[in-house]
Amino acid sequence: MNEPRKLHKSYILFPVLKGLQTLIPVLVLISAREGEWRWIPFLILLGVCAMFAGFGAVGWSTFSYRLEKDRLVIQKGLIFREEKMLYYPKIHSMNTEQPLVQRLLGVVQLKLEMPGGKGESDGVLPAVSAQEAAAIIGEINAFLSSSGYAPLAAENGEGTGGTEKAAAPSAGSAGKENTQPLPASAEAEGVYAYRASAGTLILAAFSTLNIGLIAAFVAGVMSLADDLLPGNVYERLWNARNELNGGWLVYVLLGLGGLAAAWLLAGLLYLLKYAGFSVRAHAGTLTVSYGLLEKKKHTFQEARVQAVLIKEGLVRQLLGRAQIELRVVSSSKEEKIMLMPLMSAKRIPELLPILLPRFSLPEIESRPPARALLYYSRTDGVIVAVLAAAAVYVWGTAALWGLLLLLLDFVWSYSRFRSSGMTLHENQLTVRSRMVARSTWLVRRPQILSLRLKGTSSQRRKHLLSLSVSVMGDTAAAACEVSFIEERDAQRVWSWFSRSTDHAHVKD
Repeated sequence: MNEPRKLHKSYILFPVLKGLQTLIPVLVLISAREGEWRWIPFLILLGVCAMFAGFGAVGWSTFSYRLEKDRLVIQKGLIFREEKMLYYPKIHSMNTEQPLVQRLLGVVQLKLEMPGGKGESDGVLPAVSAQEAAAIIGEINAFLSSSGYAPLAAENGEGTGGTEKAAAPSAGSAGKENTQPLPASAEAEGVYAYRASAGTLILAAFSTLNIGLIAAFVAGVMSLADDLLPGNVYERLWNARNELNGGWLVYVLLGLGGLAAAWLLAGLLYLLKYAGFSVRAHAGTLTVSYGLLEKKKHTFQEARVQAVLIKEGLVRQLLGRAQIELRVVSSSKEEKIMLMPLMSAKRIPELLPILLPRFSLPEIESRPPARALLYYSRTDGVIVAVLAAAAVYVWGTAALWGLLLLLLDFVWSYSRFRSSGMTLHENQLTVRSRMVARSTWLVRRPQILSLRLKGTSSQRRKHLLSLSVSVMGDTAAAACEVSFIEERDAQRVWSWFSRSTDHAHVKD
């Protein structure tokens, strides 16, 4: 067990493949020029690849790890030698991932994370075989089990043999796991296994507009386009708008076409990201696997879940569907893990006791009073009214349709008012709000880092307060809030949380 081990030899090619991602577009642009020296870039490419391969060989030869009785020791570096010791009881999650480079070379990346780590994982083995990753996880779990700790992965090895094997359901649930998230046979065995069907993923992908995926993709494409396209291409496209005939109707059609293209692109990117999505739960350990081009697998204990977020977009809410996300404490400090990409909202109360026994989904009991509706619509209503009036002043009667924005703004504000609320039940706080999608947060008191109550003097005179909480594992604390609720309800939450002196609580 104490013998030093090496990474897979394919690690030597890592710098080569990563360097090619940057160099190839530039070299293609250079080689496209006329002249007898067009072959020079290819010689440069060969030289650079040889140099990167040399760097990779040095990195591979100086990287070693060994499994001792109670710790994993990682040593790396040539000039500056670095040594890390990760004690098994302090490891809270072990994830195997298969990014594009690892997938091309047929290896996986094993990440070991500990609470309070830095931005990257505390221990990373960037290139090991799937069998080696399974063996490492098995040895760590064997120590944890023999020492009285809860294992971080299934003892029988399912879900630890690589990203493909991680999704394999148990034999007892094979008949239903593609269509039902609650297979009876798996539940009877104490094992939960679910794989999202193609239809479920397609519906999940195209029932919402994933702005984050679009932004990341467009940023990457524009960065590449800046290297390959002429410098004045954007100016030429902007000037070409004057040649369009048809007036404002053309711009409306172009806008609708762009929105449809963005929706289609977001759906395709979603399918690439979550293809092969599967969840497995056994003995308090959850394993989530997904990805087509970049395969990922997250293995963590249910006790590491800090909060549960249930999101229902407008289309999904009409269909009676929702997605479930988890906030898990990790070294990245904002680990967001998809637990269910799409499922029936009515079945969530049945699912939570199986996967997350500490959490429940109660009915919303405390809602904003009628006098709070003004505060939901006042600020944005004034802004929309000013913009509509300015449009009418500039463009005359042709801009009267802008007054419809006032109606849309009121409908949106009223939907936010109707969707908001909270419930305090035993040791859990449930908070519901809406921006566009309806979000329901399930947070337990031990996982709350801070609680904030705030309200203007006008709101306090009407006995209205806004409540927000922050939890470990999520940096967007403002999203976990409910606005303009009864002051007595907010004070009840304050008293409930203040019983613990280990947390921060702030009043504004």
